[in-house]
Amino acid sequence: MKYEKIKGLDKKISKLIMGNDNQIEFDSAEKLWDHWIEVGGNAFDNAHVYGNGSMESLMGEWHTKRNIRNDIVVIAKGAHTPNCNPSSISSQLSESLDRLKTDFADIYIMHRDNLEIPVGEFMDVLNQEMKKGRIKIFGGSNWTLERFKEANEWAEKNNIQPMSILNNNLALSKMIKPLWAGCISSNDDDILEYLKKTQTAHLSWSSQGRGYFLPPEICQAIEDKITKDESSWRQPGENSSGPISCYDSEDNRERRKRANELAKELNVTAQNIAGAWPLNQSFPSFALIGPREISEIDTSLPSLDIKITKEQVDWLNLK
Repeated sequence: MKYEKIKGLDKKISKLIMGNDNQIEFDSAEKLWDHWIEVGGNAFDNAHVYGNGSMESLMGEWHTKRNIRNDIVVIAKGAHTPNCNPSSISSQLSESLDRLKTDFADIYIMHRDNLEIPVGEFMDVLNQEMKKGRIKIFGGSNWTLERFKEANEWAEKNNIQPMSILNNNLALSKMIKPLWAGCISSNDDDILEYLKKTQTAHLSWSSQGRGYFLPPEICQAIEDKITKDESSWRQPGENSSGPISCYDSEDNRERRKRANELAKELNVTAQNIAGAWPLNQSFPSFALIGPREISEIDTSLPSLDIKITKEQVDWLNLK
């Protein structure tokens, strides 16, 4: 495992972060998370909305049983639409900490933004929670660059703590359609330049394009399964969050072709190249993964050891 630090947090953070959005039973979650610790992972991404809170409860039960709270990095997310407002930050954080069986979150991330609310109101509450010791550092998920900059300019003007983390999608396959309403991609020239200039940490969700770089038949099978699973709640005509629906385009097919070419040269898979791409940026960059089985953890690990030059990073991204 590789690690990196984010300013404001004493703990080192594993470059790959375990996404806790798909475990519904303790026995299977326990085996998965135990293996994650064994391979050196120490960071866990949790959210108030995942499983209506049940997945936070599983995490709380697990780390308490293992007595390793001080050894892991607990990420908590809250204030998701439609409850994206200052009061929900505090109330949902209280519920999350209770379920997670901890007094604080190492990292707190607003799961969405609400442009109808002045950014300063969010920043005030986040700083209040930090002063209470309930969060160490904080950031925003699915925030535009303009709004993120506005938040930190406001923080500087008012001499308070700025946001330390942007948590958008950052994958070699550039998102063509949002996976879910309000999703934002950081695979954008202006955002990438800002992250590089400011050395802002970035946590990428769906960092491997939901399987877009896997062999075509596997990618199609993933697309079909996701489409079927989501058919009960998606609106008519609304695209699924599958890899083909959200990522397939002429440019992304070229990115996939180049990833396969480099993979052959390095004797790895195109999926490994896709996993390595966000980790080889010119700013602190971490990738969230969502394995459902131990084997999916193991197949993600080779990305950590792949070194991609700045020129290759740009070439893969059609620059």
